[in-house]
Amino acid sequence: MKTVKAFFVMLYIQLALQYGFFPVLGYGTDEETGKMKIWAIVFFVVLAISFIAVQIVGCLSAAAAVKMYIKSEYEPLKKSWLLLKLKTIPFYILNFIFGLVYIIFLIGASRGLAVLAVIPILVPIWYTCAFIVQSGFFGAANVAMLRKKYGDNISLIHYVLQFVPVLDVISTILLKSKCKKLQTTE
Repeated sequence: MKTVKAFFVMLYIQLALQYGFFPVLGYGTDEETGKMKIWAIVFFVVLAISFIAVQIVGCLSAAAAVKMYIKSEYEPLKKSWLLLKLKTIPFYILNFIFGLVYIIFLIGASRGLAVLAVIPILVPIWYTCAFIVQSGFFGAANVAMLRKKYGDNISLIHYVLQFVPVLDVISTILLKSKCKKLQTTE
């Protein structure tokens, strides 16, 4: 659970660093020489290290989801699932806004030529999808746990939905409400 909480916190730290990207890019360049200032270089190194660290901790969290399921640690698995699916909604909204600004900035700065280079435009999308896949392991493990408990009352489609942006949250909310109904009928 500590790894999951660390991943959760690191997501928001990474987001804060991302939002510093454009101001540092603007103010971190010496107007006379056009070279990056030392503090701007340090910022970008920290940003890169943070990105790598978040990905590593995210992968460790995904492995933790599998371990929790194998060890039948259902309560910590459920708490982790809800933390990474529902309490990260603000992160994904703010990350989407940043990605949109990034794409607009990239296309504007290149005067439209960036549209031809698909990879720079897809970077924010890949970045976000990596986090959704990592948290999707908690969703898939919970779907497996719920299917073990409630059988065919839990649809198999939820396995897939836990790995799809936006649909993962809808699936989580649907599963949560369905489980409440199933618990009251028991």
